[in-house]
Amino acid sequence: MTMNWKKLFNEKRPNKVYNVRLPVTWTDRIMEFIALALLLAMWVVAAVLWREVVGDQLPTHWDLQGKVDHLSGPAALLVITAFWTVVMLLTGFSAYRPRLMNPPTAITKVKQLKLLVTQTRVMNIILGIMGICILLAMLNDTPVLVIIPAILLGIEVMVFSVLIRRAGK
Repeated sequence: MTMNWKKLFNEKRPNKVYNVRLPVTWTDRIMEFIALALLLAMWVVAAVLWREVVGDQLPTHWDLQGKVDHLSGPAALLVITAFWTVVMLLTGFSAYRPRLMNPPTAITKVKQLKLLVTQTRVMNIILGIMGICILLAMLNDTPVLVIIPAILLGIEVMVFSVLIRRAGK
């Protein structure tokens, strides 16, 4: 069975709100610039860490007590950074194609769609911070660094979910 990509990306939603073309504001551009700067900073951090850990083993997984249970070579820095780049690019792309998203509530008004797109851009910034924290956690063997952006991401999702639901009433 083959995937019908054309059908996937041209899916007609029952609601015409998804077909509204939202203008890109200065705030949107600033958020995208911050996300791009964080993405570039992540690659710089990976390059600096690569020079410091050549030949060494890096912790790439911790158990619930914070003890390392898996080590990898320096190539893990590049793999994680490349994976995180793909995640951030897909998240940034989805801000321009909101009909491909699966929001927690039905989108019936343009105001809800604007909030959904803003949520995506804020999420991309938090993902950039999280990517840098993951790389620094690998170097310093401190998994606690990743908890802060994870909590921020959870708060962001909850706040925007409530805002989007209220905007629909």
